[in-house]
Amino acid sequence: MNKILNINLGGYALTIDDDAYEYLSAYLDSIRRRFSESEGRDEIMHDIESRLGELITNGLGNRTIVMLPDVEAAVQVMGKPEDFGGEPVEKPGASGKKTFRPGKKLFRDEEDAVIGGVCSGLTAYFGMQETIWMRLIFILLALISFGFWVPAYLLLWILVPPARTAAERLAMRGETANVENIAREIEQGFERLSKKVNEFGSQAAGSSAGRTTANIAGGCLTVFGKLVLGFIIFVAVMMVFGLGTAWVAGIWAFFTAQPYVSYFSPLSTGGTYIAFFNAFFLIGIPVVGLVLWLGRTIFRFKSPAWLGSGLSIFWVLNFISLLLLGSWAARSYGHGGSVSRSVDLGGINTDTLRVEWAEKGQPGEYDYWFTEDDGFYIGGKGLKVKEMIRINVRRSESGRFECTQTVHARGVSGAEAEENAAQTGFTLDFDGRTLRVPRGYEIREGNKWRGQEVKITIGVPEGKSIVFGRGINHRVYDADYADPDNDYYINNYSGKVYRMTGRGLVCSDCPRFGDPQYQGGRYYEKFILEGNFSTEIIEDDDFSIEFDGPQNERNDVESIRTSENLTLTTRGKTLSGQLRCVIRTPVFTSLFAENTGPVTIRGFEEGEAFISAKGNSRIKGYLDSRTLNLTMNGKCNVELIGKGDYLNANLSEGAELEASGWRANRAEISASDGSRAKLNVDDDARVKTDASSTVKVDGTARVRQGDEE
Repeated sequence: MNKILNINLGGYALTIDDDAYEYLSAYLDSIRRRFSESEGRDEIMHDIESRLGELITNGLGNRTIVMLPDVEAAVQVMGKPEDFGGEPVEKPGASGKKTFRPGKKLFRDEEDAVIGGVCSGLTAYFGMQETIWMRLIFILLALISFGFWVPAYLLLWILVPPARTAAERLAMRGETANVENIAREIEQGFERLSKKVNEFGSQAAGSSAGRTTANIAGGCLTVFGKLVLGFIIFVAVMMVFGLGTAWVAGIWAFFTAQPYVSYFSPLSTGGTYIAFFNAFFLIGIPVVGLVLWLGRTIFRFKSPAWLGSGLSIFWVLNFISLLLLGSWAARSYGHGGSVSRSVDLGGINTDTLRVEWAEKGQPGEYDYWFTEDDGFYIGGKGLKVKEMIRINVRRSESGRFECTQTVHARGVSGAEAEENAAQTGFTLDFDGRTLRVPRGYEIREGNKWRGQEVKITIGVPEGKSIVFGRGINHRVYDADYADPDNDYYINNYSGKVYRMTGRGLVCSDCPRFGDPQYQGGRYYEKFILEGNFSTEIIEDDDFSIEFDGPQNERNDVESIRTSENLTLTTRGKTLSGQLRCVIRTPVFTSLFAENTGPVTIRGFEEGEAFISAKGNSRIKGYLDSRTLNLTMNGKCNVELIGKGDYLNANLSEGAELEASGWRANRAEISASDGSRAKLNVDDDARVKTDASSTVKVDGTARVRQGDEE
């Protein structure tokens, strides 16, 4: 008959019989004597006891009492005392043996961690020799997935436990957690493990609240710092790839652009190459610096101490050199100058001047240079630059067509700038009807590009017209238009005839404002209507306006367009009432109608809208608006159908409002001078009337009179 004892073995609570207890005690005593001279003996014993407790607990199965065979099986795994220099332990009797297979487990290796130790743990788990390859895999996955692999790292950091004890570190590498290996693991990293065991022990023993709080705060700061470091590493890797790509692209671009350098660079050939190499190192050295920092942080690579300071000094020298060369080069663009000449258009034999690009093979196009997409071209005759041409159209004061060509350039001085402009090759061609414009100008061999621009000013006499062909109309940057709010600009429409009037250019064959074909380049959302004509304002994706009715009455309606406002007025002229206007617009925010014909507003959903009616105006509104403000004066009538949150209405001088079909949550209405209103309100209505006016409120709202609260 054996006694039963309750013990704590390395944190495991066990119920054990006396034979097993004696054998276990003798085993532990033998180990304790073996490592009595070791600096980490306490930690060794703690880990060995924890490992023994784990092995015995796992071997019990459904049993609750530890017996001698269970202890012997655990000792078999841990190693006998004589295996590591201890004294043999006598067994109380023969017993069977159990075997335990050491299993490899996934842990985070915080001792070799850059951020959380995930890559180091995976390296050990998969049996890789160098952590660098696992870290490279993670970096590549993060780059390929555009950062979406980063959450996977964070998830592993959260879910995978760290290897804190010697047994866990051995299990992480798939090594047997026996006495010899545990002792070796602890003795090799005693200082590292001692600090962590002490921290763990102080918390487990129930240290003071202040110290525990400090440990928790310190742990949070550590995790936050690791996250920040990880973000910085990711950004640094992206910068290396970005700057490296720019670096390589810059080198390729420079050597590809060799034929252009002599035209563009204000420096000598040697100075240009020095400036290029300065720029090369200004970009390259930061890339190398980032690579070295990543090597030290991620891969534990240690660069020579002199390398960082040497690269910094070299970068500063290149910066100073490039700054000096840039200052010298800037002198070549310090002053501007222009050269102008007139082009004789006196032989024109028509009232309409056509302006076209000079096509290939025609006069004015030098030698078939420029394809549709070329910006510039260098051939045997020099550099040819496209698109640097601006055309202005003005009213001619001389009564005949005029054309002036001006070339502007830069230089060290004003005189040099004018010389550069004069040497720029650009020739207009005129055949009596058509002015042909080259698609670009030429910098002849031996000259330099100094920001040349060509400006062509064409004067059109009053009563004459001008037409721009396809493509060249985009080069018209400024023109005198009769209507500043004109929607048909030359640079938007090619092939249109523009006639010069006393007020400026007018498009002769463009749809007028109000024609069925008219499509404005802008839309209006605020409308002012004055006159006896009917109007429909309809919600649509695009803006358009169309008049339907007698032509003479259409001519009597004047349109005034400013910013978001569109005014249609007859200026007091009497109409028959047959004229109808249809306005389509994406947005409606306000309407002012005075003595106008019937007005219909249809299909809008707005946040806030304003309607003002005066005189004999009749308005029907089919719209939803969160806030709708009404002002009504005179014998006008407004009918509303829709819904909204708030209705604010002011009626006077006999106005009538029919809003029972417009469901509001809240309303405030003021009526005077014989006005009448009917509302439909759900929540709250404040009504203010005089003795001659009536306001009826349907719905479930609480109605308050005047200033009643």
